[in-house]
Amino acid sequence: MGGLQLVGRPDHAILSTSTALIPRQAATLCHDVNGYYRALGVPPSATRRQLMHAYRARGGENDPYLTYVFAQLLNARTRARYDAAPLGKPFPDRYVLAHWRRLAEQIATRRNAENGTSETAEDILKSLSPGPEKPDANFLDSAPADGFDEGKERDRQPSPDSPSAWPYSYLLLASTCTDVLRLAQWQCGLGPALAHHGIRQFTVGFHGASDLPFLVAKELGPPVIFLHEDVQVTGELIAAAATAAAG
Repeated sequence: MGGLQLVGRPDHAILSTSTALIPRQAATLCHDVNGYYRALGVPPSATRRQLMHAYRARGGENDPYLTYVFAQLLNARTRARYDAAPLGKPFPDRYVLAHWRRLAEQIATRRNAENGTSETAEDILKSLSPGPEKPDANFLDSAPADGFDEGKERDRQPSPDSPSAWPYSYLLLASTCTDVLRLAQWQCGLGPALAHHGIRQFTVGFHGASDLPFLVAKELGPPVIFLHEDVQVTGELIAAAATAAAG
């Protein structure tokens, strides 16, 4: 589960209502497979504000590639997927796909000249073993990049201190949401709904990893129920999440 972070109050690390859980801090290792961070001259831990300053300092407004890289990293979902790309496997962005296609066209031209065939670049790409990873349209240039509002403090790296209204730590998955009032509403609603299913220990958090209104993870022990960072809490959503956690 790449990109998982424990945030909130590390000095009082209790995950939602599950006081029996041992707090976990997932290690995040980014191989920077396409060199995004190197191109901007920042570390993979750079905040959104640091990305913006580096982009401007390098004249990115006049550089199409730096502009593309900056947009990719500002998209929280794309950045989370990129950061999780394994070593030695390029992230299939627009430039990588164009490079693969150029190579495939060269191979097709050579084979057709040698063998009198009529192969196309698409035929070559399909025949590669192992072939290039098929782009995931949900992540690759998937949506307009999250705009950076100079008047706000939204950043990729959340503050280590949570508002006093939330006495717990919580989990983030490809998200930077710090709306702890909504998280408290989510937890309060889930408590009785999960108890109805016999579940009395659970953890909550925010996610931005997909368009789903919630995600349920059970591999950490008691279920972790992530609310989408842009979704409001409703009774129907609470009931659906509790049923999914019990399933």
